[in-house]
Amino acid sequence: MSLYINTLDEIKADLGIGDTTDDAVLTRWLEGLQGRIASHCGRAFLEESGRVEIFDGGYTSLLVHAWPIESVSGIVIAADQDWTDADSALDSDDYLVNYRRGAILYGRGTSRWPGGRQLIRVTYTGGLVAADGTAASSYVETRHLQALKRAFMMQGEFEWRQRTTLGLSQISMAGASIQQGPQVTLALKGTTLVPEVQTTLHPLMRII
Repeated sequence: MSLYINTLDEIKADLGIGDTTDDAVLTRWLEGLQGRIASHCGRAFLEESGRVEIFDGGYTSLLVHAWPIESVSGIVIAADQDWTDADSALDSDDYLVNYRRGAILYGRGTSRWPGGRQLIRVTYTGGLVAADGTAASSYVETRHLQALKRAFMMQGEFEWRQRTTLGLSQISMAGASIQQGPQVTLALKGTTLVPEVQTTLHPLMRII
């Protein structure tokens, strides 16, 4: 994995780091944070071409994991999971795509997908962020990309500045001993995100 939400130089500039001593450690730290933020939001942010996902049927829409969708290259319905059977492949006019929301509707969108478990295979290109940190497609809302970058920067800087106290439940500052509450303690341990970051990321989570 590589950094794609914000660059290492951007993070270092905000942290006031002017040398390269900690570059390797900081990069690994931030790469792990990217994964934690994606898991928190329940989606894949990095754009991927030819991504394959398999869905159960019986629902009104298929909600992909990496959205917005840029394009759909193929959908196959096969109860036996023989994805190579040309007769099982749908034509592009057999479904509708809500690109911005990452939803694929069956037919004209008024009926459910054929019922069954793990019988629908979707191949598509989608995601919010390209590898260079720019919007992955024209369907990406600028405010969402900015929110992701801001949240990543806030959490990354918080954890890096607090790295020497990670996992501690008590911190001494300016001669005062401060007992950490559960929320802050978890954030310092790196197992969750600080409240402001969670609030910033909320619009990026799929609300069904």
